[in-house]
Amino acid sequence: MRDSRISLFSFIITLLLLSFSSGTFAATIEASNNKIIYSAFINRDMRKWEALIHTMENSNDLKSVGIKLDLINYYYGDIGYLLGIKQYDRAETLIEKGEKLIKEVLHQSPDNATAYSFKGSYLGFRIGINHYKAFFLESDSKAYVNKALKLDAGNVQALIDKGNMLYYAPRLLGGDKEKALDYFLKAASIMEKNKETYQNWVYLNLLTIIASAYEKTGNMKQAELTYEKILRIEPNITWVRDDLYPKFMSRMKG
Repeated sequence: MRDSRISLFSFIITLLLLSFSSGTFAATIEASNNKIIYSAFINRDMRKWEALIHTMENSNDLKSVGIKLDLINYYYGDIGYLLGIKQYDRAETLIEKGEKLIKEVLHQSPDNATAYSFKGSYLGFRIGINHYKAFFLESDSKAYVNKALKLDAGNVQALIDKGNMLYYAPRLLGGDKEKALDYFLKAASIMEKNKETYQNWVYLNLLTIIASAYEKTGNMKQAELTYEKILRIEPNITWVRDDLYPKFMSRMKG
């Protein structure tokens, strides 16, 4: 009887150690990936960004919800870039890959607010490629982001995506840049409160959106202060330092 108890105890301890090791390993992978993506972001080095995506796609580590959400997030950033340079075919390929992963995450974690927000934003990307799809997809896109906020009112991704919907939609279709700014500021405040700002590409990117939103709503001083904040946090963010900020200052003086 005593031997069977020892065997059971040893089995439980082994499971706990395996679980701990697996979680620690996943955290190490995420930290390494985030460091690479941050460097790619501040230098706008999309080759490095996409190289990491390919590495993750071909890895055996793509099992945990956290790592899957990271890859969905990296797709998200790359899709935004590709849409900006009108590489729609490449963007659509990533959208399909991202949507497949989102489905897997929701199977593993059915009430995952971040995954629902990504589901909504990926539909938004489809609308960005083909505006005629807005009639069919826009309501679903909004519904998924709203569901994410209902599940977690402080979910940063959902707040950003809700802000993006309000920011980019025409006013006749419910667009409101001032309300969008409120969502962006709330997301940034939560990240700052939770100390999620260090070498975080999402946070820096959000600050650039906030700066733009301040300018679009006529608050040039706050826009200037936000750009200065970005450069204090990361002086080496080349595309803000050498492009966005100088152009903004030129517009401000003009």
